[in-house]
Amino acid sequence: MRFPIDTSGLGFTVRSPPTAAKDFATKKVKVTEDGQPVMVVKLLAMDGNDSTMIKFNLAGEHHHLVPGMPVRVEGLSYGMAKDSEVRWWSANAVVPINGASIAPAALVASTAGEPMTGTRGRNPIGAARHSSASAAGEAGGEG
Repeated sequence: MRFPIDTSGLGFTVRSPPTAAKDFATKKVKVTEDGQPVMVVKLLAMDGNDSTMIKFNLAGEHHHLVPGMPVRVEGLSYGMAKDSEVRWWSANAVVPINGASIAPAALVASTAGEPMTGTRGRNPIGAARHSSASAAGEAGGEG
């Protein structure tokens, strides 16, 4: 199951340079069916009160993404397997905000057909809930 994320109130910054993704079983660098490299992209997502690191795989070269660069994330979603123990982030594209034009990169699924585990079992929705709980408490509501 995938949950789309409204990114309109979020800011994203590149956390570290993209690195080549490796296949879990073979430890070899992943490539798409058409031979494009698969890169691991790590971003810092911020809502003005709190932040968290998210990580996902994108097809194609993304060496233009440098640490500290503000970016826009298109098609961000959070996925969860039926047993709710396997969770992952996905996105359609990561685009620099500075206006540089780059073609959107397609999301790359795991070669084994398994979801990517970018959050290592942590619940980012819960983290956002906790960061907004104090604001809701101040307004007399519950978080």
